[in-house]
Amino acid sequence: MNDVLGYQGKNVVVTGAASGMGQAAAQLLVDLGARVHALDIADVTVPVEKALKADMKDVATIDAALSELPEEIHALFNCAGVPSPPFALVDTVLINFSGLRYLTEGLVPRIGEGGAIASIASTAGMGWKTNLERVREFLALDNGFDAATAWLESNARAVPDGYGFSKQCIIVYTMSMAKQLAAQGVRINCIAPSPTDSGFMQKLKGEGQIPEEAVALFLPSNGRYATGEEMGQALVLLNSRLAGFISGNNMPVDFGYCAEILMGQRDDLLGLG
Repeated sequence: MNDVLGYQGKNVVVTGAASGMGQAAAQLLVDLGARVHALDIADVTVPVEKALKADMKDVATIDAALSELPEEIHALFNCAGVPSPPFALVDTVLINFSGLRYLTEGLVPRIGEGGAIASIASTAGMGWKTNLERVREFLALDNGFDAATAWLESNARAVPDGYGFSKQCIIVYTMSMAKQLAAQGVRINCIAPSPTDSGFMQKLKGEGQIPEEAVALFLPSNGRYATGEEMGQALVLLNSRLAGFISGNNMPVDFGYCAEILMGQRDDLLGLG
């Protein structure tokens, strides 16, 4: 198979590789000949090069994983994430953003020219402009967990939606890091998926924690959920050599949902303005 995407024999890291989008990305990367190093708190079933246990809200487990990862990394896929509810504000933001940031900055020195980073944000974070001051305040904290936890606990009323806030942070962080990483020839991007079908999503809907009618408001006009495979493909494309001049972008992967809002064709529930 012609290595069009450029992953053959390359060292890549995928978080959240045990399920959903991360699992789909990991499987596709294995199929493309990459050496996949998977991180997850759960068991990884994809036949990867190495599977490491890591809790993205626990610095010690991330440090342990960093010590076992190769000294040369070609691509990082930040796919680990949780919803709120059922996860509490602090845990949601630590897992979805603080752990992502800590791992990313731990690996940046190992990523050489031509390398790339792709993260999963969400359409739920697309209203970041309306909350930019608060997001920047949070991003200005030390790259660690103690300061983040203290800030979240003292600003709980101002950040009622931990999931949306964590995704806003990913989007702003991605754009903010693009200039710094450009100096070493490394790209960074994120995707903003619309609601995506997964085992976890089905579990939450089945338990009534996420009402079906609420999710339906955020579905694109094709009327269906995305699949984990569709999101995995977008991530793999963004970090591939075919996207070699794309950086600092938040790419909606939503079958036109955000475009419909911007064109005035549906109500703006995301705060796009």
